[in-house]
Amino acid sequence: MTTLVVASSQHGSTREIAERIAQVLRVNKGVTTVVEDTKDAPKWLATVDAVVVALPVYGGSLDKAGKAFLDTHRAELADKSLFIAVSGGSPELDPKLQAVVDAYGARDTAYLRGAVTEEKLGFKDRLLIKLAKGQFGDFRNWDAVEAWGKSLAAHGAH
Repeated sequence: MTTLVVASSQHGSTREIAERIAQVLRVNKGVTTVVEDTKDAPKWLATVDAVVVALPVYGGSLDKAGKAFLDTHRAELADKSLFIAVSGGSPELDPKLQAVVDAYGARDTAYLRGAVTEEKLGFKDRLLIKLAKGQFGDFRNWDAVEAWGKSLAAHGAH
């Protein structure tokens, strides 16, 4: 039995979260995992029992590639144990975005703080964050990421 961890990440922070979740499942729970980006993940869907999708929030919206993966493969994911981790720079996920995430019917969801690294962002993204009076920094709480990863085995990630 294998769990697919899908990483949708433009700047690498969410990918690192996805990789840590996979590592926790592998090391602490003995789960066979594979980490793929959204374009390579579909080839694994027929062979896995569970899917964890990690996607960030950009500009107040779920990442387009991650959301497209969830939308395009909704029927296939309905037959799997689905888990969704959303990462972002805000202290909490906007309730409207949480409602969008909840509509996918995942067994469990988590909002995990991400990293907003000024050096990795383009001019437009930096400007939007500054105009919104947002903060730059690495807000990831690795203990929270690992705790959520460990909890997945109890909910069907195997």
